[in-house]
Amino acid sequence: MKVIGAGFGRTGTMSLKVALEELGVGPCFHCLDPSPATGAEAPSAEQRPQASPWTEQPGSETEVDWQAALAGWGSTVGWLGARFYREMLDAWPEALVLLSVRDPETWYASARESINADGPISDRVFGGRIAEREHALSLYRRHNEQVMSTVPPERLLVYEVAQGWEPLSEFLDTKSPTTPFPHLNRTSNSRSSALRQGRSPYASGPARAQRRPLRAQARIAGLTVADSETTFSQEEVLTRLGLKGDEFAEGIFRRCGVERRHLNLSEDFLKDTLQGRALRVEEELMQHAIHAVDQLGVDPQEIGTIVSASLYSLGCPTLAHRLIDYFQMDPATDKYHITGVGCASAVPLLRLASQTLSGHPGKYSLVVAAESMSSTLMRATPGDPRAKTVGSAIFGDGCAAALVSGEEDARGPAILASQVHQIGGTLGAVSLSLSPEDSHLHLARELPDLAAAGLSELLAGFLERNRMAKSDIEHWMVHPGGRRIVECVQDALALSREDVAISWDALAAHGNVGTPSILYVLKSTIEAREPRTGERGLMVTIGPGISVGLMLLQF
Repeated sequence: MKVIGAGFGRTGTMSLKVALEELGVGPCFHCLDPSPATGAEAPSAEQRPQASPWTEQPGSETEVDWQAALAGWGSTVGWLGARFYREMLDAWPEALVLLSVRDPETWYASARESINADGPISDRVFGGRIAEREHALSLYRRHNEQVMSTVPPERLLVYEVAQGWEPLSEFLDTKSPTTPFPHLNRTSNSRSSALRQGRSPYASGPARAQRRPLRAQARIAGLTVADSETTFSQEEVLTRLGLKGDEFAEGIFRRCGVERRHLNLSEDFLKDTLQGRALRVEEELMQHAIHAVDQLGVDPQEIGTIVSASLYSLGCPTLAHRLIDYFQMDPATDKYHITGVGCASAVPLLRLASQTLSGHPGKYSLVVAAESMSSTLMRATPGDPRAKTVGSAIFGDGCAAALVSGEEDARGPAILASQVHQIGGTLGAVSLSLSPEDSHLHLARELPDLAAAGLSELLAGFLERNRMAKSDIEHWMVHPGGRRIVECVQDALALSREDVAISWDALAAHGNVGTPSILYVLKSTIEAREPRTGERGLMVTIGPGISVGLMLLQF
C-alpha cells in the first residue's frame, strides 16, 4: 500500500482512483467500484477487503488484518480510507496519505444528493443524520482537521481534483501524464435515465475530429451590458406576485441564490395579458439594445453583420432590422435574429458571428442578446404549478452586446474553439407554457442533473481535440441559471466555489437573465479577475434542448 486516501466520498474519489492508477500506484480500491479502470490487474474477489464503513460499526473492537484485507492493492480512496486511515497507517508506516477535499458547501450538496439517508454510509459515518446539514458539515470539517493534525506534513497531500496532475505527480515523485486529468462524476450519472440505460447523454455520433492546432477564430473586441433602472429584492417580488406567505414559494425564493433582479413589475404591467404587453416589451428591449450598442463606441458603418437574439419573439421587424434602421447602418448589413435558444445562446451567437466575418472583410459582427423575462411573469393564481413558482424566483431582465472582430491585432479575448451539444430526449425539460390568461417558463426538476450528467466527458473530449487539458483553464464561466444549475456543473467538473464565484455573484445580483446570462459572467470575469495575457477561459452554457455550449477563450 503506497497511498492511503483519507478524504470523504464525494471529493472526486472516482477521478482520483483512475488518476492514481495512471500514475503507477494501482490497482486502487474504491468502495463503490473496486474494478480498476486502467487495465491494472485487480486482486481476486477473495482478496478484496472484508472490512468497510458499512460492515464495521462505529467503535467496533473487531480486529482487521489490513495487510491481508488489502493484499494486492497499491492504493485506496473513498470511505474505507476516510474511516480507517489511522489503522492503515499502522499497517503501512511508509505509506503516503492523500486527503481529497472540496468546498464544504459544495461537498454537502453532492453528498446529500448521492448518499441514501437510510443507507450504510449515512448510518455508519453520519449516524443516520446525513440530511442534517450542519451536523454533516461539522463532521466533514472535523475529519479533515483531524487528518491534517494526525499525519506528518511530509507524508500528507491536501488536494482538490481541480488542481489536476501536477500536485499529485510531485507528491508521488513521478512524471505528469500528457493525457487530460480524469474527471468522473457519479451524482448526476446515478440520477440520469439515459445513463441507467447504459448510454451517455453525450454519446457522439460521427467519430471525433482530428486534433488541430489552436488558432484564434475571432476576438471579442467589445462587450457591454445594459439593465433597466428598476430592481427588486426577492421579498419585493414575492409581494408583487402575490406569493407572500406561501411557504413553498418563500422557501424557493430564499434558497435559489438570487438576491435582486431587474424587472418590470409595475401594477399596470402585471395586470396586462401577455399579448397586451407586447408593444411595451418590444420597446423596452429596443431601448436596452440601443444603450448596450452605444456603450461599445463603434462606428455603425464598421458593422457588417448583426446577430440578435431573444427568447421573447419580436415577430417582424426583428431587433436586428430595427437596430440597422436606428443607427443608419449600411443597407447591405447582414442581419439574423434567433429566438428560442435561451440560456445556451451566447456560444452559438458568438460562433455564428465569427463565421460571418469572412463575408465582410475589415468589418465587425455585432451580437445583441436582449431578454425580457418580465414578459412571462404573472401573478400567482390558485392551482399554479410549482414550476411557475420556480421560474418566478430566478428570472430577470438583461441585455448584452458583443463586438466580434476577425482582425489579428484586435484587442479582447480570442475565441479558440466552440461546441454546441444537444442531449437527446430532453426537449420537454425547458418550455414556455402559454394560455390566454397566464404564462411561465417551465423548467423540469431534473434539468440540472441531466445537463451535468456526462458533462465532464464532453468537456474532456472538447479540450483533447484542442490539445488541452482541464488544468490549462484558469478562468471558468458557468451559466448562472439557478442554484442547482451552478452546483451541478461545479460538481460535475470538480470546480471549487472560488472557480465559479463570479457566476454565483451574477446570479445573486441579476438572477437568470436568459439569453445574455453568460456574457454578464464574461464581462465580470474580465473586470474582476483581470486575466493575464495568454490565460485561458471556458464558458459553459445550458439552455433549452437541453443544449450545452462550450467556448474556449484566450485572454
